[in-house]
Amino acid sequence: MAMTSRQRVVAAIEHREPDRVPIDFNPVPDFYLKLKEHLGLEIEENLNFGFMEEAIPHPRVLDALGADIISVKLGSAKTAKPPSTGSDTVTDSWGVGLKRVFQGSGGSYLEPVHHPLAEAGVDDLQKYPWPDPSAPGRGEGAYATAKRLYEDTDLALVGRFGGPIVQTAIYMMGFQRWLECSAYEIEFAGVLLDKITDISIAADRVGLEAAGKYLQIFKVSGDDFGMQTGPLYSPTTFRELILPRIARRWRAARQYLDTVNPSVQLMFHSCGGIRPYIGDLIDIGLQILDPVQPLAAGMDSAELKAEFGDRLTFHGGVDEQHVLPFGSPRDVEAEVRLRLAAFGAGGGYILAPSHYVQADTSPENIVAMCRAAREFGRYPIDTPT
Repeated sequence: MAMTSRQRVVAAIEHREPDRVPIDFNPVPDFYLKLKEHLGLEIEENLNFGFMEEAIPHPRVLDALGADIISVKLGSAKTAKPPSTGSDTVTDSWGVGLKRVFQGSGGSYLEPVHHPLAEAGVDDLQKYPWPDPSAPGRGEGAYATAKRLYEDTDLALVGRFGGPIVQTAIYMMGFQRWLECSAYEIEFAGVLLDKITDISIAADRVGLEAAGKYLQIFKVSGDDFGMQTGPLYSPTTFRELILPRIARRWRAARQYLDTVNPSVQLMFHSCGGIRPYIGDLIDIGLQILDPVQPLAAGMDSAELKAEFGDRLTFHGGVDEQHVLPFGSPRDVEAEVRLRLAAFGAGGGYILAPSHYVQADTSPENIVAMCRAAREFGRYPIDTPT
């Protein structure tokens, strides 16, 4: 029997086999505009992509592809100004200066060029003009969007409210200074992470109070803890400096959700070879891991499923480094079948690209990905020969 998208996602994250594996994808704006043109969809929609420059696909786009999930974010504060498209630099709510950088392969990104805490000490953190997570208007947008999507579509809803913790610290002080602080200025790094964690918890709470009852998944933001070749941090740095702040944030979210919508599951994003950290993340409450970068060290799909599949749902896995941008539709089909065979058995898998779909990916390949997932992701899933 065919399921609705919402039923399909709920079954998968509860480790039951739905009618087919659910599908998700998150595009950058340049790709999203190309995709709509390729699909022949003319849709009037608000295309304010925010500082993260991510497009949330319209339900009609998702329906055309057979995708099952849509994100809900906080609305802009009533006093907030959106990123300017006419200037190459903007300043975000944390005081980070971002410059638009154009890529040779198409598309552009806002990259940090001004780090307001690059020379700061502990005392400077007390007088810094931190953003107000509960500024008027932020929860209103999340409530209105979540209610409309819950009632008017059968899509599964993912809440995404507070921002990253460690990545915010990196943007505020610069990557080199952050690495130095995480190793040699532990007190300063800890105070900074605590401040960012407090603000993130408050933003999460605004979003959860507004939209929590409508969600199936809460994505507790994300931080990249891995590189292509393995973990970015030593076990000591990760477990003593970073993990306690993440745990505090996740615990706050879980405690609130358990009172209003206990079936919601927690998702977290980290790129790279983070396999040595996965057990720690499960221990503090991780239920869904995104984006499962398959070409990173230690991230073999079948091995991850065998080791963690009874405790974890995997979201992602379809290679966005080589196959999706550079392969043919036939290559994409083979990649999809490979990930389905590795992750799909017993539920616990949402098929998606291993990161945002970039501007150098062809719309034909995302269409091929979704088509292959619909065709070959039906249970029982066959192993490709």
